[in-house]
Amino acid sequence: MANLVIAWTKTIRVRRVLSWVVIVGLLGGCMVHTTGSESLRVQAKAVALDPEQPERTRFGALTLLSSFVLQADDKRFGGLSGVDLDASGDTLFAVSDRGYGLSARLIHDKTGRLTGADHWSIAPLKTPSGKQVRRRMIDAEAIVQERDGAWLVAFENRHRIWRYPPSPAPFAALPEPVQVPGVLSQAPRNGGVESMTRLPDGRLFVLTEEFENAGGSLKGWLISEARTVEVSYLASDGFSPTDLAALSQGDVLVLERRFRRTSGVAIRLRRIPGSQLQPGARLHGRELVSLHMPLVIDNFEGLAVRESPQGEILLYLISDDNFKFFQQTLLFQFRLDLSDP
Repeated sequence: MANLVIAWTKTIRVRRVLSWVVIVGLLGGCMVHTTGSESLRVQAKAVALDPEQPERTRFGALTLLSSFVLQADDKRFGGLSGVDLDASGDTLFAVSDRGYGLSARLIHDKTGRLTGADHWSIAPLKTPSGKQVRRRMIDAEAIVQERDGAWLVAFENRHRIWRYPPSPAPFAALPEPVQVPGVLSQAPRNGGVESMTRLPDGRLFVLTEEFENAGGSLKGWLISEARTVEVSYLASDGFSPTDLAALSQGDVLVLERRFRRTSGVAIRLRRIPGSQLQPGARLHGRELVSLHMPLVIDNFEGLAVRESPQGEILLYLISDDNFKFFQQTLLFQFRLDLSDP
């Protein structure tokens, strides 16, 4: 992410900053968390995704339900690079570039629309020896909550995946290393495992951000207790994957991000059929939506899915502000229409 931040800094314009902070209301707040983690005061303010058409809700195969900018005075808040939900879909978990784990209660109305978030908490991620992660150990990029309540967290710089066992307070237990392919140690410092999801059949699917094969595709793996097999992902048009989310029927959604000096940031969502997730597969997926500036978007790196009892597929996207004053932490909720051509 370092090169992206430098380029972004050089191209910042006042008008872009102003367009990103179009606030149309205050819908969220904060309350004290009581599970043992430190409480965090976060405001969720509604923001128009399309400032020129604030009433617009349709974007490709997605229908926008809610869009917020999250703000906190605490300097530890920000850099959110991975997000997941608990089984109920009512608790959000996130990890940050500076080695923190966060959680919040999501507030939904009777229709399932996100209306705010409260009960925020924050805790430093720990090493297996019980120390706080520091220096090159801190860059957490992806998170998956397991069925038993444990958390898998993927880190860059020193590339690894750790499993944090279930505990009353999120991330309080000491982690255990997860076996990963040895070649992962050769990935670029900021180009390791950026995306991760647990498939319905139990396999762990991970993709790297910049670890390329000879043909330019990105390395990835399907990891199970029995074996680990390599797959590759065909990125295109300057986009790279930043997160994954599996659907209950086996397909996988890929969140992608691109930055160009001339046009700024763009994000894209693609869908990979579950039938393609086989050893040696070259994956690419079908585009569902592509969002570009001057829409109010940012460096989206987190994707989570909630499937309602009514069969709706609800997506939650969160952005990494890189702790820069001209970027934002955005939290969007969409409904996905898989029947969209």
